[in-house]
Amino acid sequence: MKEQEITNRAAIEDNSEEIDIRQLVFIFISKWYLFTISVILLLVAGYLYLKTQTPIYESKASVLIKMEQNAPEEMFLLQDMGFSMGKSNIDNEIGVFKSPDLIARIITSLELYTTYRYSSRFGFHSPELYKKSPLYVRMEDVEPDKIPGRIHFVFNPKREGYSVDATFTQKGDERSKEVILDKLPGFIELPIGKFYVAAQDGVAYGNGSLEVVISNPTSVARGYIANLNVTTFAKQSSLLEITLRTENRQKGEDFVQSLITEYNADAVKDKNTVAFNTSVFIDERLKDIARELGEVEGQVEDYRKEFEVADIQTQVGSYIRKNETYDTRRMEIETQLNLVKYIDDFIKNPVNKNKLVPNLGLKDPSLVALIGEYNTLLINRERIEGSSSADNPALKQVNQQVNNMHQNIITSLTNEIRASQIALSDLERENTITSSRMRNIPTVERGYTDILRQQEVKSNLFVYLLQKREETNLTQAAVAPKAKLIAKPHSGAFPVAPRRVIVLTIFFLIGMAIPAAILFFIDYFQTKIEGMKDLESLTNSSVVGDIVKADGLNGGTSIVVKPNDDSVISEMFRTMRNNILFMTSERDFNVILVTSTVPKEGKTFISINLARSLSLMDKKVLLVGADLRNPQLSRALGIPKREIGFSSYLAGHIQDYNELIEKVEPSFFVVQSGPIPPNPNELLSKVKTGEFFNSIRKEFDYIVVDSAPVGVVSDTFLLAKYVHATLFVVREGFSEKDTIQFINNLATDKRLKNIGVILNHASFQKSHGRYKYGYKYSYRYRYGYAQGYGNK
Repeated sequence: MKEQEITNRAAIEDNSEEIDIRQLVFIFISKWYLFTISVILLLVAGYLYLKTQTPIYESKASVLIKMEQNAPEEMFLLQDMGFSMGKSNIDNEIGVFKSPDLIARIITSLELYTTYRYSSRFGFHSPELYKKSPLYVRMEDVEPDKIPGRIHFVFNPKREGYSVDATFTQKGDERSKEVILDKLPGFIELPIGKFYVAAQDGVAYGNGSLEVVISNPTSVARGYIANLNVTTFAKQSSLLEITLRTENRQKGEDFVQSLITEYNADAVKDKNTVAFNTSVFIDERLKDIARELGEVEGQVEDYRKEFEVADIQTQVGSYIRKNETYDTRRMEIETQLNLVKYIDDFIKNPVNKNKLVPNLGLKDPSLVALIGEYNTLLINRERIEGSSSADNPALKQVNQQVNNMHQNIITSLTNEIRASQIALSDLERENTITSSRMRNIPTVERGYTDILRQQEVKSNLFVYLLQKREETNLTQAAVAPKAKLIAKPHSGAFPVAPRRVIVLTIFFLIGMAIPAAILFFIDYFQTKIEGMKDLESLTNSSVVGDIVKADGLNGGTSIVVKPNDDSVISEMFRTMRNNILFMTSERDFNVILVTSTVPKEGKTFISINLARSLSLMDKKVLLVGADLRNPQLSRALGIPKREIGFSSYLAGHIQDYNELIEKVEPSFFVVQSGPIPPNPNELLSKVKTGEFFNSIRKEFDYIVVDSAPVGVVSDTFLLAKYVHATLFVVREGFSEKDTIQFINNLATDKRLKNIGVILNHASFQKSHGRYKYGYKYSYRYRYGYAQGYGNK
C-alpha cells in the first residue's frame, strides 16, 4: 500500500507540474488589463524613443576596379626596362577608398564639415538641413583644414536680422559671444576669425532657432571613415560595394558619388604622373643614347680608317683573290724569268753565236721583236755569205748589224731578267702584306663586331625609346577611369538604424515582460496560499475540494448549502462531500474531524455546511463543537447559545449526552461547545471523550467534529484517535504556505488520520472548472489512503 501511495503521490506531483505552466498562463490571462496598459505605455515609450534617435540610412554604390592587367601600356614600361612595379591588390584599393586624405578632400569640396539643423524640442531629434538650410555660413580667410576646433552658432530670428550666439574654442578654452546681424549677407567677427553669412535663395526660414556647426574636416573625416564600409562581392572579385551610413540620404549619395569621382581622379593623376615621369626619363635617356651612339659611330669610322676595313667579308674575298693572283703572277714571272735566262745563256754561248735565237713564249713584245730582227739578220747574213766573199761590204755591214743586234739582245735580256726579279720581289712583298692582313682578320673582325654591336644596341634602344615616348604621349591624352560605376549611389527608403519594427517589437515584448515578471515574482514570492495551484503543488495529502468565497450570508448565519440549490458553492460542497464519502466509505468510518492551523481559516464554516450537505442525503448527521476555546457554532448556525454543551459533558456536569443534542433540521443535529472551560486540554484527554464518540457514532450516520486549530493548541490531537478522517481547512490569501508543510509533517508523523485538505475562500476564477477533480480525489482515497487506513 505504501508503494501504491507513493505512486499515486508521484502521479499527482507530475500532474501538478503540468498545471504550473497553465496556471501561470491563467494568471496572466486573468490580469490581461495589466498587459494591455503596459504594452500601450511601452509602445508609446518606444515611439518617443524613436523620436529621440537619429535615423541612419545606408547609401550604396557598386564599382568594378580595373586591375593591373587591364592597365595601359605605360604601366609596364619600367617593367620592360627591368624595374618591378608590383601587382595591384584589391585590398590596397579598399584602403585607398578609406584614405583619410581622400575623405577629407571630399568633405572639404562638398562643405560637409558644416551642418545645419533647427534646435530640437523636448529632446526629439531634429533632422539635418542638408541643402535645405535657409542660411549659408562660411569661415573667411582660413583654409578649412585650419579651422580651430568646433564652432557652434545658434541663429535666433529677430524682427530685423538675427541674434547669433557663438561658441568656440580659443587656446584650449571654450568661449562664447553674442552677435547681432542686422542684414544679410553679413559677417560675424570672432576672435578666431571672420565668418560670412548669407541667405539661401528659395529656402524659407522655419520655426525655432537654427544651429550651425563648423568642424575641422580632418575630425569630420574620422567619423565618415568609421561609417564607411568597402567590401568585395566575392573573395576573388574586383567588384566592390561602397556603403556609407549617414543621417541624410541625399548627403550620403553625394558623398559616395564624390568618393568614386575623386578616386578615379586620383587614379588618373597617378597614371599621368607615371606617364609624365616616364616621358621625362625617356627624353633624358634619348639625349644620353644619342651622345653614346655618336661616340660609337665615331669609333666605327676610326676603326675602319685604322684597319682599312669597309666590309670584313669583302675584304677577306679580296685577300683570297689576291693570293690566287699572286700564285699565278709569280708563276708567270718565274716562267718568263727562266725563259729569259735560257735565251740569255743561249745567246752568250759562243757556240751559238751564229745560231738563231729561239723564242719560247717571251711576253715582252720589244724583246720578241728584237730577237726576231736578230734572227732575220742572221738569215740574211747566211744568205749573203753563201753568195759573196768575206770582204763583201754588204756582208760586213750585216755582220756589224748582227753584232750590234746581238749586244742589244743581251742588254735587253739583262734588263728583262732584272725587271722580272724586281717584279717577283715586289709580288712577294705584296703577298707577305696580304698574308699578314689575312692572319689579323679574326682579331679585326672581333673588334669591329664589338663596335658594330654597340652601335646596333644604341641604335635599337634609341628607336625603342622614340616609340615609347610617342605611346606615353598618347596615353597621357586618353586615360580611362580605374573604377567603373556599376550601380549608381542609392539609399533605402527606410533607415537601417534604429529599426522601427525591431524597436517597437522590443518595447512590445518589454511591455509584455514587465507585468509577466511582476506577476511571476508576486506569485513566486507570495507567502500566502493563492489558489488550488499552490495547494496541489505543496501538499502531499489529498485535496478534497475548494470552496469559493460565500457572499450575502443571510441573518449572520454561515449556512450556504440548501436543498435543491444549484449554486456554485452548493455544487462545490457536493463535490467535497462525495470525496469525503469515498474517504469514509468503509463501514463504521463515519467520524470526520475538521480543523485548521490558525483561527479565521473557515473551519467552522466548512464544518457546518459539510454537515448540512451530508444531512441532505437523508443521513442523520451530528455536528459536534469540539473547539472549547473559541466556540462559534451557535453564531454560525444562527441558533441560541446554550449554557451547556460538549464541555459540560466532559466536565461531568451533564451525565446524559442526549441532553446536549439539538435538532436544527430533521436530519441535522448539533452539540454546542458549551461554556469555555479553564482546562480544555485536560477535559478532552478524559475517558469520557472516548465514551462520547463511541456512543454517538452508533446513533448517527455521520459525525462532523469542529475542533480547535492545531497550529495554536494541541486539543485536536487528543481527538485524533476517535475520528476516521481529518479535514484541514486552509484559506486562500490568508493561510501561509508554511502551513502546508506543517500538514505534511502531521501526515508523515501520522499524528492525524487520513488527512484531506480543503481550500476555503477561493476566488471564483481560481476555482472555476475544478469540479472534474472530484472523481480523481475520490479514486485516490478509495484505493490509497482509505484502504491503507483500513488495514491498520
